[in-house]
Amino acid sequence: MDYELTKIDAAVDQLDWAIRLFLDHQAYVPAITLAGAAEEILGKVVGEQAAFQHLKRKFAGDLSMSEKEVGQDHLNRAKNFLKHWDAKTDQEKICLELDNEAIRYIVRALTNFATHDGSQPSEGPRLWAWLVANRPDLAGE
Repeated sequence: MDYELTKIDAAVDQLDWAIRLFLDHQAYVPAITLAGAAEEILGKVVGEQAAFQHLKRKFAGDLSMSEKEVGQDHLNRAKNFLKHWDAKTDQEKICLELDNEAIRYIVRALTNFATHDGSQPSEGPRLWAWLVANRPDLAGE
């Protein structure tokens, strides 16, 4: 059966599942890849207002690094490692704080979604409540 699906609908579904995987299963790797995909789609929609763009500009200026280096080597390091393989240049192993990486990608995707239309996906409130209860350092509490 065919279903009509927009890119935004797909991104929202990916983001909701990323949050479920993070909260309910501590499945950080798929949460990162799904949230990363949602962030990328929603980031294209909001353009220069995307969370990634803001972070890239901020850190590049603060750290005297190129925006490309900040984006690839720092902001998207986990997602790129999990999604791509270049046998000539890629390392086989990486050391990551997977839970923190998952939070970063999910929050960036949520930010892009809110920038897009001021809303959040159905699982958004559950993530914010979890952050307040478990990571007040990130929730501003």
